[in-house]
Amino acid sequence: MARRSLKYNAAVLSITGFLVKAIGFFYRIFIANCIGAEGLGLYQLIVPIYSLLVLVLSAGISVAVSRFVAEETSSGRIRAGMKIASLAAGVVLVTGVVVSLILILNVDTMLLAFAKDLRARRSLLWMLALVPPIAAASAYKGYFYGKEQVIPNAIGQVAEQLSKLAFVVVMHPHFVNKGIESMCLLATLGLMVGECVNVFCVFCAFQYEKFKNRARPEREIRTRTLAKKLVRTALPISANRLVLSVLGTVESLIIPQRLTLSGLTFQESLEVLGRLNGMAAPLVFFPSMLPMALATALVPAIAGAVSSGRYAVANRQISQSIRLTLTMGLVFTAFFAICSHEIAEFIYPGKDVGHILHLLSYTGVFLYLQQTMLGILNGLARESAILCNTLTGSIVRILLVWFCLPIWGTDAYIVGVIAGSLITIILNFLEISRITGMSIDIGEWFIKPLAATLAGALLSLLIKRIPGLWGGAGRQQLLIPMVISFAVIVVVFMVTGVIRSEDIRRWTRRNHAALY
Repeated sequence: MARRSLKYNAAVLSITGFLVKAIGFFYRIFIANCIGAEGLGLYQLIVPIYSLLVLVLSAGISVAVSRFVAEETSSGRIRAGMKIASLAAGVVLVTGVVVSLILILNVDTMLLAFAKDLRARRSLLWMLALVPPIAAASAYKGYFYGKEQVIPNAIGQVAEQLSKLAFVVVMHPHFVNKGIESMCLLATLGLMVGECVNVFCVFCAFQYEKFKNRARPEREIRTRTLAKKLVRTALPISANRLVLSVLGTVESLIIPQRLTLSGLTFQESLEVLGRLNGMAAPLVFFPSMLPMALATALVPAIAGAVSSGRYAVANRQISQSIRLTLTMGLVFTAFFAICSHEIAEFIYPGKDVGHILHLLSYTGVFLYLQQTMLGILNGLARESAILCNTLTGSIVRILLVWFCLPIWGTDAYIVGVIAGSLITIILNFLEISRITGMSIDIGEWFIKPLAATLAGALLSLLIKRIPGLWGGAGRQQLLIPMVISFAVIVVVFMVTGVIRSEDIRRWTRRNHAALY
């Protein structure tokens, strides 16, 4: 598989992200309508624990493998890159087994201390048992990203979502009418089946790469030398993810507890958590496939440009990625804010998600931009800055949630997300500017997109208020204004020149050319 350009990789990852998110939507809708807000709330209590373990075990390894494989591949040492990936996978697998065994032996204590609901016990046991192989697969994913071959990981992600959806649809009759605990287990098993299928696809692709290059003559690199390189790079990144994941897990666990102080029962607070993180958040995060694709593709691209002294190329990549993320983020922020009720009722009818979705919509652009900047700083090897900056933003966010949630309710969560993300973004850009000398392009990054956002939002609201314009019955009454509003916003962005035709061609064209 030939190496591809940043544009090609970002385009493939974006398309894959769209497919993954689209299939994931059907999964979310099916699960939400089966188990309801309380069931999703119970599920959301344990998913952060699982995510915390996988991220801590795999985050540093994945980035380190991606970076070292990019370096070895550019020097023609293909088998050295494979050895790095295999070594990293082994280290993560062994570490994961030890950590999972310790937690399995203390699962009741952990649930009582954090989730405060033993109904999630069986679900958490399944998650803990499968953490080691799922985390270890991140090394193989990092290998393909380092070689700038995104197809194996893309296939794995699509297969994961398809298998997860198929599993819950087929197995649903065996779990229905057996209580919240049983339905939470169904969602958990669906998640685990999908993850295992992803691991299998990526592992098979890696074994094929090893078979294809088995006879390649190459000087062997000592395992001890490779291990030292991995540890030196992976530990700071894993420490970063550990701190941030712990804070994220703490946030998810304290939301229902703090909501009870506002007058809600624990069951009602679980329902709010289910609507917030289980229903509204996936909608807002749906467009994040582009910044996530950029963040992944930027690590080897920027690392390669900087290591070869091509700082002008790196700056152009960074500037273009920030502008594209801001443009995309504002388009979807306007769309979700204007059509929050229609979107919520179309996807989750009768679940009362519209108000929460409207509030959460204003966080989208900040979260997307934060994701892109994470990829930029990883490419610049600034893991310590990522840790300090994101930690600062996360602490502000948790403090606002802790002190204001009992007073303002879910509004406090939205304020916390925006304030924390904004602080992180500012600190991240200051770090990027210090290293690269880049300055803010106020006109292209902010003024023009904001003007287009306000114009598109205002025009969409005026059109929505035209009496008798929306015909049809049932869900068609919801779908038509959604489609027209989104089209109006996009057209305004194109007419004002914020979205240019060359941007669309640049980021959707699949070619083998260099970035510039």
